[in-house]
Formats: sequence, structure tokens, C-alpha cells
Amino acid sequence: MRSIATGFGAGFCPVAPGTAGTLVCLPLWYWTGGWGARHAILLAVLLLVSVPAAREEMAVTGSSDPGSVVIDEIVGMLLASTGIPWGWGHAVLLFLLFRAFDVFKFGPAAWLDARKGPVYVVADDLAAGVYAALAYRGIAWLAG
Repeated sequence: MRSIATGFGAGFCPVAPGTAGTLVCLPLWYWTGGWGARHAILLAVLLLVSVPAAREEMAVTGSSDPGSVVIDEIVGMLLASTGIPWGWGHAVLLFLLFRAFDVFKFGPAAWLDARKGPVYVVADDLAAGVYAALAYRGIAWLAG
């Protein structure tokens, strides 16, 4: 489970482990195309294992929100990419939006981030994923 929690080692990146974890999602998004059964199943499986994986890493490190846990970024970015077709332009924009909303938490994401426990470690990134998806769709609508 630790390998899942750390994004197969991305969480041990000495600089910006959350960004490294988010990058792990890009090939997953490419593989699923952003929609369909493959995407839905992968998202569901990652959602199911994310909290237990985060809980185990938290227990091992003794931290309430260890930087090594990046499964939350992976699942948050995968949620954000739902319904968005893979493409480099889409990926760059959504990546930047997700990282911004993940770093600068507000509203429900800030409330979730202030709570303790593995559910909240994952949930604040899911909120960031929803924000990023909505912002992406707003930008796409404005751009025509």
C-alpha cells in the first residue's frame, strides 16, 4: 500500500512531491482518454484504495499529512480529467489549474484541509480536482 500512497515513489521527490504525484496521473489520463469504462474503473479503484493507502503512510511516517502521500494528487487530477479528452494542450492547462487549486486552497477544500485523518488528506485534493475541472470548462467555454 505504501507504493500506492507514494505514487510508486513520486512522493519521495525531494522538491515538490505533490507536483511529482500529479505528473504520475498524466500517463493514466492518456491511457484512459479521459472517459469511458477504463477511466471510470481506474478512478473508482484509486478512490477505493486512496484512503487506506494514505492511512498506512501516515502511520509509518507518524505525520498527519506526510508529503510522501501523493495518491491524493493522482486521484484528484484523474477526477479533474474526467470527460476531458487527452491532448497536450488540455493536459498542460488542467495540470496548472489543478496544482493552483491544490496549493491555494479555498472554500470547501480549505475546510477539508484543516481536518485531520486520511479521508481529509484525500478529500481536499478531490475538491481541488472539482475546482480545476470547473475552471477548465469555464475557460474552454469562454475560448469557444
